[in-house]
Amino acid sequence: MIRYWPALLSVVLALGAIAGYVAFLRVPSVRNHPELYLVAFTLATAIAAVACWRAPRWPNFVAVALSAVLLALGGYFNFVLARVPATPTVLRVGEPAPDFTLPDATGAAVSLASFRDRAPVVLVFYRGYW
Repeated sequence: MIRYWPALLSVVLALGAIAGYVAFLRVPSVRNHPELYLVAFTLATAIAAVACWRAPRWPNFVAVALSAVLLALGGYFNFVLARVPATPTVLRVGEPAPDFTLPDATGAAVSLASFRDRAPVVLVFYRGYW
């Protein structure tokens, strides 16, 4: 069993990356940077690949296959499934904006239609958790 410690390390690193990402999903710095678990999958794949190169045995091949599959699935999820969809319409200068409802700074829902008959509206989108 001691001969297969790189394969075991690779599997533990890959599965630990999944567990850590799920456990800290509510933390914005973890949720907004999913590339961290992709780096862990890449490192796990590299460790298992080196283990296969040095000692071509079945536990090493299983470890490299598992790590590579997790790397491929994680990359597909991040770069294909989790992308922000393209907007269906493009507004031109001077066109009225479509109606929408968003939360304000206090969390209350505010609709653009409630401001239509007032002075011009300036929208400020800020992102952050401070």
